[in-house]
Amino acid sequence: MAQLSSLIPLVRERCGGVLDQMAKDQLGRAYQKFCYESRFLARTQEIEKGQSGELTIDAQHIFVDVDFVLDANGQELKSTTDYVVSSTGNVTVLSTTPKVRVFYHIAPQVIIPNDPEADNTIINRWADALADGAASTLLKMPNTQWTDLSMSSYYKRLFTDGYRDAFRVAIEALDEQRPTQPRVFI
Repeated sequence: MAQLSSLIPLVRERCGGVLDQMAKDQLGRAYQKFCYESRFLARTQEIEKGQSGELTIDAQHIFVDVDFVLDANGQELKSTTDYVVSSTGNVTVLSTTPKVRVFYHIAPQVIIPNDPEADNTIINRWADALADGAASTLLKMPNTQWTDLSMSSYYKRLFTDGYRDAFRVAIEALDEQRPTQPRVFI
C-alpha cells in the first residue's frame, strides 16, 4: 500500500502555494471519489452453504455493491431470486447451491485517516488523475492565491476521465471472470 502524501508534489504542480495538509485532505477526498466512481477496488469471496454470508471488507473501507454471484458450476445467479444482499454487505443465498462465489466492490470510508494508505495500482497508474481531482477542489477555494475556476474545471474533467478509465479497466477484469451465456434464438 502506498501513501497518498507521496502525490503532494503532483498537486503542487497544478496548484502552487497550497499547504501540505490541505493537499493531503483533498487527495484523500479525490481517492474516495475515484474508488467509488471507478469501482476499481473489486473483491471476491466464496461462501459455502450454512456459512455466514458476511463479506470481508478491508479496514477503513465500506461495502459498495455486489456485481454478480456465481454458483459452484460457474453459472451466474439472479439477484432477489437466488440471493439477496443487505446494505452492509451480508449475502443471503436463497438457492440450494452448496457454494457461491461473490464478486463485490468496496471504497474508502468517508472519514479517512490523516495520511491513508492507498491501493498501489491506483497510485501507480492514476496518480495524475488523483492529483487532478485534488487540484480541481483546491482551485475552487475562494480568496486564495491559487484560486482559478477555469483551471478547476479543466482538472475536474481530467479527474473524471481518469476514474472513467479505471472503471473500464475494472469492468474488463470482471467480464473476464464472468461466464458467457450462449445466446438462444427462438
